[in-house]
Amino acid sequence: MDIFLALLGFIGLGLIVYLLLKEYTSPALAFISVSLICACILLLMQKLGFNVGESLGVKGGEFNLKILKTLIKDGVKSVSDTAALFVFSILFFSVLNASGFFTRIINFLLSKMSANVYKVTILTVFIASLVHLDGSGAATFLIVVPALLPIYERLNMKASSLLLICAASMGIMNVLPWGGPTLRAASNIQMEANTLYFMLYPIQIIGLILALALAIIIARIEIKRGAGNVNLDNINLSVKESEFENNKFFFANMFILFFVIGLLISGALPSYVCFMVGLCIILPLNYPNLKIAKKVLDSSSSSAIMMYITLLGAGILIGIFEKSGIMNKMGALILNYLPSYMGAYIPMMVGILAVPMAIIFCTDSYFYGVMPIVLSVTKAFGIEPSVIAIIMVVARNCATFISPVVPATLLGCGLANVSIKEHIKTSFFYIWGISIICLVFAKFINII
Repeated sequence: MDIFLALLGFIGLGLIVYLLLKEYTSPALAFISVSLICACILLLMQKLGFNVGESLGVKGGEFNLKILKTLIKDGVKSVSDTAALFVFSILFFSVLNASGFFTRIINFLLSKMSANVYKVTILTVFIASLVHLDGSGAATFLIVVPALLPIYERLNMKASSLLLICAASMGIMNVLPWGGPTLRAASNIQMEANTLYFMLYPIQIIGLILALALAIIIARIEIKRGAGNVNLDNINLSVKESEFENNKFFFANMFILFFVIGLLISGALPSYVCFMVGLCIILPLNYPNLKIAKKVLDSSSSSAIMMYITLLGAGILIGIFEKSGIMNKMGALILNYLPSYMGAYIPMMVGILAVPMAIIFCTDSYFYGVMPIVLSVTKAFGIEPSVIAIIMVVARNCATFISPVVPATLLGCGLANVSIKEHIKTSFFYIWGISIICLVFAKFINII
């Protein structure tokens, strides 16, 4: 029965990954439907007289609807804080963005730009990192690429260089506690996303330094190609204002942003409550008119709701596959065929292979298909789940925006008029190098 349960787990997770890679359905529907199908198989096997409940160690030794209800409830509960954090962080940053807060900062930076290739590439890192504070890859590409592409073209720089620098900067910024990958990893190990981020931030600092170093390297390569020494006077160096632009409260918005970040760092309140407080202050301040405030929230609510639904669907997956003990059976089956000496090398092997895997696996299939299996195997070797979460978040995040299965990557390529093949060819080894250096640094300072 243990082997059957393990194989059911592998088939279930494999089917989820397949559905996501082929884009046959949304992540939430894949998580819910496949998980419930597996649950129905377990119920049927129990009715047919197989000792499913005993093998899983459930109370009373029988797997029934009451047990299933408890598992689903526990699974959804484990991701509820993470889901709330994502929704309110997206709404908070969307209000900031709509008010023109980021636009004003970017336009100020652009106004200081000159026809210097080094300045252009370094400023690209700062702008991409700043705009990506909200964790939305699509929004970042929509703002950064149209603003900077004319400058790159006038300086005879490759558009693929712009995408590479953006991808490196955004990938490192994506480890913020409200970033999608960090939220997914935190939900897998039932840890507060903010707590996980406190372990990650030293790596993020190194990653940003590496992104700046990459910008300098790319600038040097571009200069050798003949880029630079061009007049930028006729280029409109500015980002288009939104229809809800409101610059009256720029400094108040800055204070509120620092206040919310301060609350997050202090740990005085749950992370999602910090953004709730920030939203309650910043929305009526910038948009006292209720109709306009509603339009601002409506413009960003669709992405927040979709991610919320996805996380709740993942909660059902976690309940049925992990809370039931199926993940442990999967890990035990792998361990039967895995040489014991290899256990200590699994985390770094996963980290090193994360960038190539990112080309194949989308974010959801990676964190909800691959990560649970890795966790179940490494648990037997006494490796802390947080270590696996850190490795998989850092290594995978670096490659998020060169992955063809991430929609934002395709959007960025379209805006820059660069083929996805050229983007991957230009970026892959640079991004992989940053990922490996971040892992080595994390190992060196004993984070992993």
